[in-house]
Amino acid sequence: MPEDSTKSEDLMLVIVREFPVPIAALWSALTDPDQAPDWWGPHGFHVPRGSVDADPEIGGLYRACMINDATGEEHWWGGVHTDIEPPTLFVFTHAWDKPDGTRGAETEAAFRLEEIGGGTRMTFSQGPFESVESRDGHGSGWRESFDRLADHLGVAA
Repeated sequence: MPEDSTKSEDLMLVIVREFPVPIAALWSALTDPDQAPDWWGPHGFHVPRGSVDADPEIGGLYRACMINDATGEEHWWGGVHTDIEPPTLFVFTHAWDKPDGTRGAETEAAFRLEEIGGGTRMTFSQGPFESVESRDGHGSGWRESFDRLADHLGVAA
């Protein structure tokens, strides 16, 4: 048996959250670069609006920087928007920049939105990751970002 017996589905991150807001409000928060600084990044990090460059079209590029509030360390990432179907589907590639300027491992991330009674269900997926540790680290960061998103939308997390 190979040493790494992790299945590819184990390397996928899936987070489902429900927000008591109309689908249009959630779609806007997810896709409007002007709202990004209000919720992108886990606690203890911020994304300056000036660092966000996004072409919100299929095939359009995006790039942004998340800054560690305690150290000032910059974490740049970017990718390509691969599928956009307002207001229900937003798919893009994601890769962190390495310190030497090359791109790290690329994943695909997707937001799927669905109207439900009293609000919107968001299913977020990303992967496959190179390791379970990377998946879990991203999961922790995204969950905190989604808590900040709930705050931004003015709803309980």
